[in-house]
Amino acid sequence: MTIELGIVLGLTLLALVLFVTDALPVELVAIIVLSLLFITGILTAEEGLAGFSNEATVAIGAMFVLSEGLRQTGALDTVTARLSGVFRHNFRLGLLVMMVGAAIISAFINNVAVVAVMLPVVLAMSRRLDVNPTCLLIPLSFAAMFGGSMTLIGTSSTLLVSGLIHDQGMEPIGMFEVTPLGLALFAVGITYLMTIGQRLLPDRPVQDEWKQQYDRPEYRAQLELLPGHDAIGIPADQFLGAEDDLEVIGVFRDGRALPDPLQEVELRAHDVLRVATSARIVGKMDRHRQVKVVPLKTIVHEDSRYDLEELELFQVVIAPNSRMVGKTLREARFDAHHPALVVALRRAGEVMVDDLLDVELRGGDVLLLEAPERELRRLGQSEEFLVASEVPAEKFKPRLLLPVLAVFAAIVALAALGVLPIVKLAVAGAAAMILFGALTVQDAYRAIDWQVIFLLGGFIPLGTALEKVGAIDIAAHGIAGWLGVYGPLAVLAGFYFTTTFFSDLISNQATAVLLTPVAISTAVSLGVDPRPFVIAIAFAAANSFGSPIGYHTNVMIYGAGNYKYLDFVKVGVPLNLLFLGTAVIVLPMIWSF
Repeated sequence: MTIELGIVLGLTLLALVLFVTDALPVELVAIIVLSLLFITGILTAEEGLAGFSNEATVAIGAMFVLSEGLRQTGALDTVTARLSGVFRHNFRLGLLVMMVGAAIISAFINNVAVVAVMLPVVLAMSRRLDVNPTCLLIPLSFAAMFGGSMTLIGTSSTLLVSGLIHDQGMEPIGMFEVTPLGLALFAVGITYLMTIGQRLLPDRPVQDEWKQQYDRPEYRAQLELLPGHDAIGIPADQFLGAEDDLEVIGVFRDGRALPDPLQEVELRAHDVLRVATSARIVGKMDRHRQVKVVPLKTIVHEDSRYDLEELELFQVVIAPNSRMVGKTLREARFDAHHPALVVALRRAGEVMVDDLLDVELRGGDVLLLEAPERELRRLGQSEEFLVASEVPAEKFKPRLLLPVLAVFAAIVALAALGVLPIVKLAVAGAAAMILFGALTVQDAYRAIDWQVIFLLGGFIPLGTALEKVGAIDIAAHGIAGWLGVYGPLAVLAGFYFTTTFFSDLISNQATAVLLTPVAISTAVSLGVDPRPFVIAIAFAAANSFGSPIGYHTNVMIYGAGNYKYLDFVKVGVPLNLLFLGTAVIVLPMIWSF
């Protein structure tokens, strides 16, 4: 083994360990690996930076912008808003319509965007219909994955593999080349989730469990007494004496805390009471005509002016690519940027209410916040969070729906006819979105998942380095020698299984980057066409069901649905195996060896 080979294999192993342990953000791992490849001299500057200029990286970034342009027309919200009526009529029909709708939309815009839009709608609908969202959110996420793999542009994994094989001198994947296999897997997936999968889903009462955990006296709030309240004139310690889970901690008058014992303080109009109680009691007080809930941090100076806006309780999910991941609320200075009180945090079925400022955040964590309605809208527009409660109506641009749909139609048609490469069409389409006014330049920046871009920019060169030092050939000959004796079909199944396994543990894009060149070299050593193998990798990477961390849509629903890790294993692993069997049967029918 040469020194260079040892270094590259060591870096690859290090990256995999860091991915699996989640010790560092994935994009940081990719940049560290790239930096070490530069420092060791294994890659030149041109080779190392090629990941950022790779056609797949550019096309994926442009597709994020295109998806956001369509979202801002309000088209997706109009579609999802009609779901409640179908569910009220028939639950199973509603479930089928939701999954088919999510899949069809995800075939043409990024499936992560589809789930982000539909998540609060499905949660609100589950509350109105008294249906546990645990029965709905996994089907939503999985269906979005089904749809994403039905076309070239539905998911970043297929676009990425297409770009990688083009770099290797192969024809890129066509717009609808993968559709026949995608439809076959879609049929299998929908049938599974409507039958066996539905029985395997947990029927966990999310709302009740969440409420029981945070509905306790540790919650702090401040209540201002308005003229006419029944408590005016009585001692502070007798406020709401009938409520045994409310305790008055202090009284503020004219911005100052009163030092007197509570039993000696006679309450007056506009006094502010700091209380320890439950969110339920605070919610009831907030609806009382003679009480206003006051944010904690407004009572600090004599000249304080109380913000008497009505406060709402709502949930937000920490986005998988949020800059807050790996930090505590204190380190992220959450309270400095957002006028919201954090009531509780839920992670994998566990609810925390103590020491929240010092809990290290992860993608998929759900925060229960109390804040004015305007803050709910602001959080909904932030790339850091996914609001899991219904968001007040956003100002969409329906007048631009036809131009935006025309842009999408042109991209799909021209790509399908082979007039221009998808990267050129996607970039031109993103520019058209901005020129039409569907979104601003700032919106475009926010729409791009920069974690994915930096991951690809750092990991595509790692694939180059593995090939340069001979690791790809060694792996290919090893696989060919081990499975090749059983025929190319066994090798195909091996690549599909390996891609699925690693995609459940680390980023699906990283898995595709590492395995695609190995698959091409293996096929060459066997003397067969590599296309079936790379298509298998594209599908396996785009359909990662057995883990909540392997795919962004699973991360998004993990905390919001109050799922546990084993829920994904129980429901997702059988589906992974079903997809493996279907792919092994159907793939050779479409792409012969």
